[in-house]
Amino acid sequence: MKRKFFIIAAMLVLTVGSARAQWFDFSQNRQDITFGLNVGVVGYHFNGQIDNTYSGFGGGLSASFFGVYMDFMYQSPEHRWGNKISPDIYHDHTALTINAGYKIPVTRWLILTPLIGYSNETTGWTDCSTINIDYESRSIYHDYDREAVYSHFNYGVGLSVKPIKWIEIGGVCTAHAVYGNLTFNLYEMPR
Repeated sequence: MKRKFFIIAAMLVLTVGSARAQWFDFSQNRQDITFGLNVGVVGYHFNGQIDNTYSGFGGGLSASFFGVYMDFMYQSPEHRWGNKISPDIYHDHTALTINAGYKIPVTRWLILTPLIGYSNETTGWTDCSTINIDYESRSIYHDYDREAVYSHFNYGVGLSVKPIKWIEIGGVCTAHAVYGNLTFNLYEMPR
């Protein structure tokens, strides 16, 4: 594991070093107003080993203003949005993570973002014999009753590349989530 980490770090240093660009040009953050979408896995624990008891696929949003970055990810209970009414009761869980950080432009096209935040998982029961209607999305959902909440301090790093000046493609890896994002720079958007 350590050997792979050092090989990847060495390749990253060589790639960035060969770019011959000015390193850490924070003036880029003055033109940084972004909004993006996140998709990935949220809710696992990493304490030397990966515990994915409460993990699942989730989605979320991200935004940054002048270098200050914020995002969130959420995973809803698996059986909550079922359109079937039955006497079944399922043991379900949710997961949430909220992070904040500051974008560090390593080069003009490579951005590193250290993150800190909050993460939680809940366990509970989805009662499929109940029905509720969400009029805005025109869908039905079942009641989810929380049984327990597990809260955590979250930390990690994001890495994104800018193939063109108004799009960023990146990934985030934290202690409780791994996800990718597609971000649009609203300040630099073509008019």
